[in-house]
Amino acid sequence: MAFMRTILMGGIKHCGKTTLGRIAADRLGYDFFDLDELTVGEGMGTWGSARELMNNFGADGFRELEAMAVTSLIGKTIPELTGKGVVLSLGGGTIENTEAMAALRGTMVYLLAPCELLYQRIDLSGKPAFLSMESPYEDFLNLYKRRDILYRKFADLIHEVDESPKELNAERLLLALEDYHGGK
Repeated sequence: MAFMRTILMGGIKHCGKTTLGRIAADRLGYDFFDLDELTVGEGMGTWGSARELMNNFGADGFRELEAMAVTSLIGKTIPELTGKGVVLSLGGGTIENTEAMAALRGTMVYLLAPCELLYQRIDLSGKPAFLSMESPYEDFLNLYKRRDILYRKFADLIHEVDESPKELNAERLLLALEDYHGGK
């Protein structure tokens, strides 16, 4: 399969960006990177997670570190891979980071999952700080609608994700990428 050198996995929290991204990278023989992990590294590694980083630096500080992580990946890491392809899992909010999005190049895949499914997954893993205690579902629905518009704007390919096993979702994703790039 001859894909573009960089595949960007975008989507709303818990859509499978990292899970499907890792599987796709493995099957394609590409390197995999998770932007949240790279951003935590930009925070000098003193924070254990993107959530901790966000809580300590705020949204603006986090976006700044995220943009730095993108710049480092594009300017240093990818060129050192000597032609090997890359799958990059974006953070759920990267789509709202103008500086990071302006720097990213590659095939943007929007992993689209139903709002209800994503909220169930979030509910199981613990509600993030950006959802209020009073109306978490309404907050998430508003976030989903806002980001869905942006992902659709930037997407080269929209791939629907469902409750099927991750291997099946990944196989369908790889077929969709093959179809997309076969026409290019």
